[in-house]
Amino acid sequence: MRSLLFIALFASAAHATDTAAIQRAAQQWLDQSLANSNGVPSYQLSKIDSRIQLAPCKQYDVGLPSGYRLLGNTMLRVQCVDGASWGINLPVKVSLLVTYYVAARPLSGNQEVGAGDLSAQQGDLGTLPGSVILDPVQAVGRTLNTAVAAGKPLRSEMLRAAIVIQQNQKVRIIYRDNGIEVANEGIAMNNAAEGQSVRVRVGTRQIIQGLATSTGSVDVSN
Repeated sequence: MRSLLFIALFASAAHATDTAAIQRAAQQWLDQSLANSNGVPSYQLSKIDSRIQLAPCKQYDVGLPSGYRLLGNTMLRVQCVDGASWGINLPVKVSLLVTYYVAARPLSGNQEVGAGDLSAQQGDLGTLPGSVILDPVQAVGRTLNTAVAAGKPLRSEMLRAAIVIQQNQKVRIIYRDNGIEVANEGIAMNNAAEGQSVRVRVGTRQIIQGLATSTGSVDVSN
């Protein structure tokens, strides 16, 4: 009985998919997917249990299962698309070494962030907050919504764009229509940061609406 069982297992293994080929397909997919990452990627791919027997396969499809991302402790799904219909999940840990920015000193709420307020650090993006600042341009010139302790990572939700137009400020209005520009002046009726909507009173009765620009003017386009 033991001999028959051994022969059956041996015959099954002889016709099973090479698990090393599955590993290579997964590694190739990871290498290609991480090649253009904004950082230095690395990964640890779990090995397939050698006791698993899968039907022979000519072609694999590798990807992320729904709800997973290619960062931190995650999962790859390898499916046979030619020769069989099985699928297998492979655990993988993906690390991405990036430069991120922390507060160089204690920063107070409503403070405008300057270049000297930031300190560059290196870390694994998978262990950092998802909205961490990776480029100083994302923070410099913006205003903090809350105080930040020294050494704490800056996150995008901590920041708001600086006010470029103040309520009751005289502003320049630029009308744009089919390549033609016409300038006028008016009084802003609300505060606005760059890109935000601002209402402007022109004369005594007319009120128009446009977008605040970085120079403090109002852009009105048709």
